[in-house]
Amino acid sequence: MADPEFERDSGWLSGGVVDAEDARLATGVLAAASANPGNPIAARTGIKPGPGSPGNVEATSTPSRNVTVQPFQGVIQGTRSSAAGAYLITLARQKTLDVLTAAPAHSSNPRIALVVAQQKDRQYGDESDGMLVRIVAGNPAVTPVAPTLTDDWLPLAEITVRAGAGAITPADIKDLRTYTVAAGGVLPLQTQESLPADGYSGQRVYDLETGLDMVRAGTAWRPAATGAVELFGPADPGWPLTTGSAGAIGYTFNQVTVPAAPYPRMLLVTGQLTAQTSGANERWDHVVRVQDGPPVSLACFHGGPTGITTSVAQGHRLLPAATPLVLTQYVARGGGMTTGTALVFSPAAHYTGLRVMAFPVP
Repeated sequence: MADPEFERDSGWLSGGVVDAEDARLATGVLAAASANPGNPIAARTGIKPGPGSPGNVEATSTPSRNVTVQPFQGVIQGTRSSAAGAYLITLARQKTLDVLTAAPAHSSNPRIALVVAQQKDRQYGDESDGMLVRIVAGNPAVTPVAPTLTDDWLPLAEITVRAGAGAITPADIKDLRTYTVAAGGVLPLQTQESLPADGYSGQRVYDLETGLDMVRAGTAWRPAATGAVELFGPADPGWPLTTGSAGAIGYTFNQVTVPAAPYPRMLLVTGQLTAQTSGANERWDHVVRVQDGPPVSLACFHGGPTGITTSVAQGHRLLPAATPLVLTQYVARGGGMTTGTALVFSPAAHYTGLRVMAFPVP
């Protein structure tokens, strides 16, 4: 005979008595696993991906005391029993929440409020049953902290209620949503902070922030496509700069950021420069370096008879896992030169481009 502490009733068994926990456990079979190695039957808490922006918390078009929550469906893993199972939740229509009534602005200190979907269940001693999207207020303080919640809930957003605030603006809202999918589905990540720390072998994720497509291999995250190469450059937003020149001080004219990935990569870095120099016999150093740090590649050039020279500096650098890197490109006097100027005169990528190819390594 099955022991109900171990062998739970199967979902929708004919002639059996399937209670609420059994039903949640049965539907939870179809949900993505949580990252909790101590509870392999737990589901991942999160919002089901869909068109639009499910579960997004937004300020009103004309800032007011209210915010709106977009409709969504999701999963909240029960925590109050080892076999609590997964609650499947729905907010069927957009909901408006009055932030400043639930979390009034303090006269001198800010406070943090959370927008959450909270699951209540009388089976575990709650006063009612059901899911409620609501605001939970933290205490005002010089350095406020988010309120602490217990039981079963899904975070949607964090709202900073400024001292004396009469309205909530988009800048006050921080998105806290995480996604979940059906078992075996590709999990979208809002940020790398939501990367499952202890995924299962073969799990697939897609990082919406960086465009990385990854798979869990053993205890590490690897590119989903073996040998996948990423490309960065030719410039970060706001770069290159082409309104200045190198003289007594070197001139930094381009920047490219390589975001972190959960695996090491070998970087092939190529910087291009076209400069107009003040003299034919001047020596100039063309350098790609870690921001305010050591060089990655170095090329040297002279002005030549026309005073216009194109230079290419290329190098390699091993980038460890979970490490971002900012690279800058600059030109400076070289070989002990004490006079002369070098003008970077074109913003075109084929003149000033800084390109990075990132190769995954074992």
